[in-house]
Order: sequence, then structure tokens, then C-alpha cells
Amino acid sequence: MKILLTGSTGMVGRNIVDNSNSSNYELLCPTSTELNLLDNKAVYNYISCYSPDLIIHAAGLVGGIQANIKHPVDFLVSNLMMGINIVNEAKNCGVKHFINLGSSCMYPKDIETAISEDALLTGKLEDTNEGYAIAKITVAKL
Repeated sequence: MKILLTGSTGMVGRNIVDNSNSSNYELLCPTSTELNLLDNKAVYNYISCYSPDLIIHAAGLVGGIQANIKHPVDFLVSNLMMGINIVNEAKNCGVKHFINLGSSCMYPKDIETAISEDALLTGKLEDTNEGYAIAKITVAKL
């Protein structure tokens, strides 16, 4: 099995790479320079060239609270475009299996119980990362 992992240099991606020691699959881990997820043609070309059986989408534009407050549109647009491009081109290239990693910021800020997917879109998001959260929710709904 061939697996494409986006975001392999980020926190979650690094942990996937560090803990993947199986000889049952080939792990493709392009950097953002090797695969610009903001460029749908580049995404299509990469997927059609390498033909992964599974895509794990862990990539994203992330930053601290101050960066999210200062540049909310950048976080929204960049993460939304990355997600749309990888989902659409996976579909266009016939990829059968896709895992989109979510984030706790997708859920209402005042949630008091264990988080379940049913809680999506049931309350106000945290203001400090609303752009990122909206992008993650949208891609999850795709």
C-alpha cells in the first residue's frame, strides 16, 4: 500500500512518520516545497504521478494565538484551499481512501462534555482561531 502523508514535518505528521515502522506500506512524505497544496495542478500532478492508495491529510497553516488574531483570513483561505485541492484531486485521481485529520478547534469553545462529531456546528467557535476552525470544518464536511 502506498500512503501520501501531507504535513509530514508538522507535529502530527512527524509523529505518524516516527511511529510508522511497517514494511507493509510505502510512505510518501513530500515537503511543502515538493508539493504545494495551494496549487491544485501541482496536487493533481503529484497524486497522478505517485498513485497513492491512501491520503492522510495532516497539513495546514498553523500559528499561535497572536498569528491567528492578526491574520484570520490567511488561516481561513490557506487551509480551505489546501483542503479543497487535496480532496478534489484525490477524487479526480481515483484515490479510494482518504483520512482528513481534524482539530479540537472545530468544536464549540464552551463544550463541556466529551467531544463527539455531533457537536460540530452546535455553538460558537473560539475567536482566536476561528478562520482555521472554519476551514477545518469545511474540509471535514467535504
